[in-house]
Amino acid sequence: MVTGLHICECCPIKSKKFDTEGELKIHEAENPYECSFCGNRFKNKNEAERHQNSLHLCRDNWSCSVMTGYEQLFFDSRVNPGESDTCGYCGEEFPRSGCNATGVFITDHNWEERIHHLQGIHRFRECNPSKKFFSADHFRQHLKYGHAGISGIWTDELEHACMKEKEPPVQSVV
Repeated sequence: MVTGLHICECCPIKSKKFDTEGELKIHEAENPYECSFCGNRFKNKNEAERHQNSLHLCRDNWSCSVMTGYEQLFFDSRVNPGESDTCGYCGEEFPRSGCNATGVFITDHNWEERIHHLQGIHRFRECNPSKKFFSADHFRQHLKYGHAGISGIWTDELEHACMKEKEPPVQSVV
């Protein structure tokens, strides 16, 4: 008797081999929820939906490559609005020390301090520009471990600034 003639094509990681067609049908019945994009099958509806949402329907992705200039990494301070800015990685406040008739502004010296901070502490522009994250949680982990980021309101603003939306995929017709 030849074994392994019946091969499952529905498992997401590795196809399984079965001795009989009956065993294959039982296996397929154990995974009744099929992905409408790639045909992978899952034991429960939640697993199938999570798979589709994270791999096929994810319309958002996050990338550090969106941040092309230093000024994009600083946001108006919530503590001292108009007078200082907050680092998007760590929340550190950076004052605006220039002053004229129209108000307070950022001086060249202020920019030097900010750039030194971004390059020295947060390794700005050192990560792979083609790297994309398809989960906000994975992007937050990248900020924490790749850029010495500290979670806070400021990282929410940075996360929003680094988000890119893509066109939804077209479902395959099976």
